[in-house]
Amino acid sequence: MVGSGKYGIQLSDPMDCNVYVLDGGNGEYALIDAGGGLEPERIAANIERIGISPAQIRYLLLTHGHGDHAAGAAYFHREYGMQVVTSKEIMPWIERGDRDKVSITAAVRAGVYPMDYEFPPCPVARDVRDNEEIVIGNAVLKVIDTPGHARGHIAFLLERDGKKQLFGGDSVFAGGKVVIQNVWDCIIPEYADTLAKLHKLGIDSLFPGHGAFVLTEAWKHIDKAHVCFERLDVPPNL
Repeated sequence: MVGSGKYGIQLSDPMDCNVYVLDGGNGEYALIDAGGGLEPERIAANIERIGISPAQIRYLLLTHGHGDHAAGAAYFHREYGMQVVTSKEIMPWIERGDRDKVSITAAVRAGVYPMDYEFPPCPVARDVRDNEEIVIGNAVLKVIDTPGHARGHIAFLLERDGKKQLFGGDSVFAGGKVVIQNVWDCIIPEYADTLAKLHKLGIDSLFPGHGAFVLTEAWKHIDKAHVCFERLDVPPNL
């Protein structure tokens, strides 16, 4: 973890999501999510502290387009040449900096972001779909469509040493929590379908977009959220 904001461990700017570096071996790395873009230099400094130059990181994988996860993408592409990978649905929104589609306009109006908050457009090198694979060195990440919190939301599944590790974005959090917001692209039935899908996978480790990560028996946390949806309730909000 090289970035995390006020809903996490406060490793970087308060508006940042959890940002992870994946070492795939053979000198290949990926950055998972990009933070809120207000102080991306702090994330870059944290990468350097663990002995990796940001310029060594080839790919930037975005779980979804909300500002706290994607607004920093333009900085990492511009400064370090990272190749940005997104879901097919959000690709045009990222490339044109579409503030309405990624719910920035609504979030600024609600006071979530400052009035002068910027969401700069960023080129996307590759768009991916459900079940596609992304190869990072020796590591293979499987793309999983996980809408609900946001349209075009994806997660990345890594199977290694017989364990399933999920970089889940804002699909589910420790304690079986979710993030349901009054924005156009947050859709509760889709969220329930996503948790049903993740429930079936038997995830061992969960690296979510905010808050604590879970190294063992992450499926228990996922099941808590799934059970809430199954009884027509909604899980607790992060």
